[in-house]
Amino acid sequence: MHVIGKLAYTDGSISAAPTTSKVLIDGRPVSFEAYNISGYNYFKLRDLAMALNGTNKQFEIGYDGKTNTINITTNKAYTPVGGELAVSAKPTAKTARPTTSKVFVNGKEVKFTAYNIGGNNYFKLRDVAKVIDFGVAYDGKTNTISIDTSATYTE
Repeated sequence: MHVIGKLAYTDGSISAAPTTSKVLIDGRPVSFEAYNISGYNYFKLRDLAMALNGTNKQFEIGYDGKTNTINITTNKAYTPVGGELAVSAKPTAKTARPTTSKVFVNGKEVKFTAYNIGGNNYFKLRDVAKVIDFGVAYDGKTNTISIDTSATYTE
């Protein structure tokens, strides 16, 4: 058994609860369907790319189905594929399985903590922030995640 959080299964999957935090990007609210796994927030990569599009931290995503490879190119506008930033009326807990896709950023393989949830890849927000280099902060009093594209990532 692969135990990652409170509820793990023998196949390595884990339960993912909908994130209840409000999210601000450069001070403006943005709705995401994100999940919390073992105390960390996971966002759909394409949602983050869409939300950061037009900022100095924008990035493009490509997918090669033959090699099961996700390619991220920084400083390039994101091309929407449809369905980005869609939020369910009542998000529910779902099963998350470790993603099997390889991920390359600007041609270099990078290891991310990522899960496949409902057919989409969700990445740990802080992992993406570190690689793309944007600021992330959490305010426990207001349950708010802040993404700052004018800041650099800090641990």
